Amino acid sequence: MQLSDRIGRRMKLQHIHILMTVAQAGSMKKAAALLNTSQPAISRSIVELEQTIGVRLLDRNTQGIEPTEYGRTMLKHGGAAFDELKQGVENIELLADPGAGEVRIGSSPYIAEIFVSAVIKRLSRRYPRIVFISSRLRKQTHCTVN
Repeated sequence: MQLSDRIGRRMKLQHIHILMTVAQAGSMKKAAALLNTSQPAISRSIVELEQTIGVRLLDRNTQGIEPTEYGRTMLKHGGAAFDELKQGVENIELLADPGAGEVRIGSSPYIAEIFVSAVIKRLSRRYPRIVFISSRLRKQTHCTVN
C-alpha cells in the first residue's frame, strides 16, 4: 500500500491527537484520564498508528513514555497539521459570518491617533465582533473598541 493510501485510509486524526496527549501527559494512564477514556483504548490507538506508519513512536518504560525519534517527528508534523486544520475552521467561521473577523492595521502613531482610531470607532459600532490588531514595534496586541 502506498504512503498516500496509508495516510488517507488508515491514519486517523484521533490517533494523532491521542499521540500528542500521551506525549504531553507522559503516560498512557494520565492521557486516558485527560481524554476521558480507558488506558487500553489509548494503547490500542497508539499501536494502530505505529502499525500504519511502520515504526515505533513511543518507548514505554516504568516511568512512563518517551517519544522516539520517529515519535518526535510525528508530533512535530501532527501538531502542524492540527494548527492548519484549526486555522481552516477559523477561516470557515469567518466566511460564514461576514460581520465578524480580524483587521490588521499598520500606521504611524500620529496617523493612528487621529485617523485610524476614528475609523475603528465607527467600524466597531457597526461590526462589534471585529477584532482590530495593532502591531507596533513588531508586537501584536488585540484590541476591540466599544
